[in-house]
Parts: sequence; structure tokens; C-alpha cells
Amino acid sequence: MELNSKQKEAVETSTGPVLVVAGAGAGKTRVITERIKRLIEKGMAPEKILAVTFTNKAAEEMRERLTPYPLLIAPFIGTFHQLGLLIIKENLRTLGIGKYFSILDEDDSLDLLKNCQKELNIDPKQYDPRKFKNKISGMKNILLTHDVFEETSLWEDFAKRVWSLYEAKKKIQNALDFDDLLLIPTNFLRFNEKALLDYQNRWQFIHIDEYQDTNEAQYVLSKLLASVHKNIFAVGDIDQAIYSWRGADFRNILNFQKDYPEAKIITLEQNYRSTDIVLEAANAVILNNKSRLPKNLVAQKQGKELIKVIFGSNERNEAQKIAQEILRLSHLALGELSEIAILYRTNAQSRVLEEAMLANGIPYKVIGGFRFYERKEVKDVLAYAKLVQNPNDLQSKKRILNTPPRGIGKTLMLKVLGGINLEPADTSKVNVFNNIIDSLRENEGQNSAFNFLKILIKKIKYEEYINDGTEKGVERWQNVMELLTIAKSKPNSSLSEFLEHVSLFSAEDKMSKNQEKVSLMTTHMAKGLEFETIFVSGLEEGLFPHNLSIEPNKVEEERRLFYVALTRAKTNLYLTLTARRTIFGNTDLSVPSRFLREIPEYLLAYIGQPKNYEIEENIYVE
Repeated sequence: MELNSKQKEAVETSTGPVLVVAGAGAGKTRVITERIKRLIEKGMAPEKILAVTFTNKAAEEMRERLTPYPLLIAPFIGTFHQLGLLIIKENLRTLGIGKYFSILDEDDSLDLLKNCQKELNIDPKQYDPRKFKNKISGMKNILLTHDVFEETSLWEDFAKRVWSLYEAKKKIQNALDFDDLLLIPTNFLRFNEKALLDYQNRWQFIHIDEYQDTNEAQYVLSKLLASVHKNIFAVGDIDQAIYSWRGADFRNILNFQKDYPEAKIITLEQNYRSTDIVLEAANAVILNNKSRLPKNLVAQKQGKELIKVIFGSNERNEAQKIAQEILRLSHLALGELSEIAILYRTNAQSRVLEEAMLANGIPYKVIGGFRFYERKEVKDVLAYAKLVQNPNDLQSKKRILNTPPRGIGKTLMLKVLGGINLEPADTSKVNVFNNIIDSLRENEGQNSAFNFLKILIKKIKYEEYINDGTEKGVERWQNVMELLTIAKSKPNSSLSEFLEHVSLFSAEDKMSKNQEKVSLMTTHMAKGLEFETIFVSGLEEGLFPHNLSIEPNKVEEERRLFYVALTRAKTNLYLTLTARRTIFGNTDLSVPSRFLREIPEYLLAYIGQPKNYEIEENIYVE
């Protein structure tokens, strides 16, 4: 497909700051990759080109689009965390980090924080460790470190003490957490002029995808790298800024012209995904937001079907009607099941939807449920690999010291982890473990990650431990085999490279739509995806918009989230709501969402419309 005039303008603009305001389905990924190709055609060295995005899926898509293009040296294309990791690895000595460091995942970080809390006698029942974790993460994302964090309350005093001990323990273990992958390189470049100049000269053409989703650390890192040559190409859409709860600041995209007064602004409004009916509804809704950049999506496709509104008497009836409509679409061959998704605002809504799918024999999958790399059996195997790589990784050692069981109880484990001298009877048990690790360490350098993991799994007799012959045991062993499959897909990767891949990989990025199953997910999880048919469920006040986000300064993000939901649909769009809904045991009358009322009536068709439905009085009679 030929580039349209605005896409061509973006691709052909080679120098200076450029902001591409790219609406949903407007081909922003293609624009970035085509621009990279064009820069190289004009004689720009590929190694001077940087492209940063937020997910492995988006980065991989960009790499795949560049694959047919013959390059001896490829541009850097990756996530912000991959970029941060690269800068860290290239400056280990200056940063005081050992060569073989571990990257703690979310669970490992939380576990370490719990241990710090216990050591400081801070009651975890009174002070939830997750609150400490969120506080620390928030501070790191605005580039604060524990030594400069100023406490203003007793809780913050506790937070600082926990944080300080947490950092000290990570230092001993030669470990970093995920937030460090942004904090450390950004602060390093802020305060090291020579290093900053080196990276500025290395990457002279910078592309930032999903600019509206950048947090403070990502924004500062991008600005630092672009501050000399100012060849920054930012692509984003404030109407899809839905991640403030994890630190994203949509004001970064609003302030782009303030940061770069000479910036060229290009708006991509041609939508190649959705029908004109879907887009007219989306445009009408988002116009109610005040904090946005002007944009009006124009459809390439003409729609035949109006947006259908389904009323249910309660959430079970709503789910049943959704299931019936899916069966009707399937029977009429109007869409494969893999091209149908049901979106909901909160995870709590999924249960009745799942029950309805099961009751009607509709195959389904829940996206964003229990992630692959969070499963116990996968984490056990990876913990062995991490400890072989990094002998100081106490989090991994704690996890596997008695896995599979070898008679090491809690008391003995504490002695081992604390470096306390052992009794002879205890020493023999611990030596069994140490001998296994020593033997694996001898094999590590001689094998690919795939071969090493095969040796590891056999050495620790993990199949005998995990597979007890039950259905659950077989499933667990299949997960271990899947880990081997992932390693096998990277035949030349060393163990170190494979562990880096695992640490940076987001499970939600690997969503296969090959299976014939309906997808169930939160609206947040749907960002970046598209389906022929979308059901947006639970369109009621207090649910969507959520009752925690109804105040004026938050409701605009809820509206952006609804806009994202609408623009996932290619052809068919359904909006569903109930007269009464039971949440956490309480049944209440429902009020239709304000967002539903913002869609022009002539775009809507009703399925099972009640005979009498008065919004003001909450009356619903079928």
C-alpha cells in the first residue's frame, strides 16, 4: 500500500524535531520503519539511528519490517529498558556493577523488600510491602534515589529505611530491579558529560514510539540523547494516553513544542483499521476531552453495521447475551473466533463472562492472566540458571536451596543465607546443593542456553519433582518444556543473553491469535491490538468510567481508555450494560455510562432494548 501524503511528509522529513500525532490505526509503525529506511537511503549510517518503543512486540514488528532491507549494521531498535540495559552493560566499571549481575523480577523485588521490612521490625500487616514497592518505583521513575529522598511522615520514614536496606542488599547480591534499568542510565548521563556526548554522537537520529506513554525517566533520557543534534522523531497520540497509574505523563507530548520550538507537527488522520461508523463514534466521544491535540480520524473503510447496544437485566444476562451474539456471528461465518474480543474495565468482570463462554461451548482465552514467566516451575528453573551465572544472587538461592526438596528446612536455610557456620549433619545436605551448582557452572560456558538448560533440568531431576502424573503435573512439565522451546528458538544465545531476554520479555507482548478462541481482556490490555469484532462490556457509571476516576481531573483518562476500546474494532462494535450489577456481593441499580450518551444516537442500534428505560430514575422494565 502506498504511503498517503501525510505519511510521506513524515518519512521524508530527515532532520530537526518532528512530532507525529498519529491516530489509532493510522500506520505509525510503518511510518517509523519507512523513515529509518529513507534515512539510510540518504546515506545516514544505520548505527547512528535509534528507535525506542514500549513493548517487545512493537520492537520486533519494526525489526521484521526492516529484515528484507539489507543492512550490514542494524540500527538499535528496542524498548526503553533494553536501551537502559545496553548503556549499563557498556559502563559497568564506572557504575560499580559486576559483570554478571541479576535482574530481579517483580516477585523477587517484593520478596527482598519483605525481608528488609522484617529485618527493620516494620509490621507487614500494618505496612503492606507492596505499598513500599510502589513508592520506591514511583520515586525511581522521577529519577529520585534513596539517599536524596526526603521523608515528611512516619510512613515515608519507614519507606526510606526499607528502601535504603533494599538497595544495600541488592548491591551485595550484584542485582538490579526493573526500575534501575531506567534510573541508573538516565542519572548516569545526567551527571557524566563525556559519556552523554559519546551517546549523543552515536545516536544522531532518535525515534520514540508512543511518546504519550513516557514517564519522567524515559522523557529525560530521550531529551538528553536528542539535545545536541535535535533530530528527534516522536510519534504518539494523546487520545490513547491511558497509563498515568504507572507513571506515564501525557503532558510530555503536549509540551513537545515547548521543548523544541522549531518542531514540525504532522498529524496522521487517515485510519486504515475501523469503519467510518466506529470512527465517527470515537471522534464524538474524545471531543469531550479538553487536554488533547486537534485530530479527527477519517476512515478508509465504509461500514454497513451500526454500533449495537446490548442491555442485560444483570451481569449474568449481559454475559449470556454476548455469548449468544458470538454464536450468531460464528454461525453466519461473519468472523473467526480469534477475531473476536470482549473488553472489560476491571478483572472482576471476567468471571461471569468466562462462565457464559463455558456454558455456551465457546472456546476462549484470558489475556493478561497468570503470566508464563511468573509460574513456579518456570521461575525455579530460571533461578538455578541465575545462580549459576551470579553466585551472589541470594534471592535465587533462597528459592531453590530446597527445591526439589533436599532436607533443608527454614532454620538451616537462614544459616546458609546468613553465612553462619554449619553443623556437620547440615553441611552434608548443603554440599549436595553446592555440588550441583558447581557442576552446572562447569557446563555453562561450554553450551548454548538451550543445551545448558537441558543439562540443568536433568541434573536437578526436575521432571521427577514436578510431574506427578496428574493433569496439573503434566501442565507444569509442559511449561518447563515451553521454556526449552523458547531457548531453542535462540540457538546461538549464551546463558547470559538468554537470561537478559527473559528479564526484559513481557508476556503480554506474546499474544498468539492463531488459536480459534475468543479473547477476554481488560481494556488496558487491548492497547495496540485490533479485532474484527469488539464487545465493550459494563458501560455503567462507576464501572466505566470507574468510580475511582470520576472526578474531573481523572475522567479524561477514562474517556481516552474508552476511545482506545472503540478503536480496537475493525468492523463490528458492541456496547453492553446492565440494569443491575452485583459487585463484591452488593447488587445495585446501574446508570448508563456518560460515554455511551456521548455517541450520536443515529450511530446506535439496540439489541433487546427494554420497553422502558429512564436514565434519571434508574427504571428498567423488560
